[in-house]
Amino acid sequence: MDLQHLPVIDWEMAMKLAGNNRHLAEDILALFIKNIPDELAAINQSFQDKNYREMCKQVHKLHGALCYCGLPRLKTLAADLEFRLKSEVLNDLPALVQLLNHEVNELLANYANSA
Repeated sequence: MDLQHLPVIDWEMAMKLAGNNRHLAEDILALFIKNIPDELAAINQSFQDKNYREMCKQVHKLHGALCYCGLPRLKTLAADLEFRLKSEVLNDLPALVQLLNHEVNELLANYANSA
């Protein structure tokens, strides 16, 4: 999955999603950043346990949160991962989980550098 054409953080999109309120957009992203390490750990644990039903619930929750953040790369990846889990198409799951971990690390680094 090629995500390189999408920005890690799209502030214009984040502002639009927050009703053109920069402070609200920043607060929403900060809350997401605060919670993403625990969310990612839970997804990784479900993957390791091969508990794909629980993993699907966690990815669905993540995807829902991403609808409000202005994070197009992660949102695209979460949507694909959720679709595959719901469709029980699991052959690419290891690569997608690895990509999810990479993209979250990219986001955290990007966010730390922009703060």
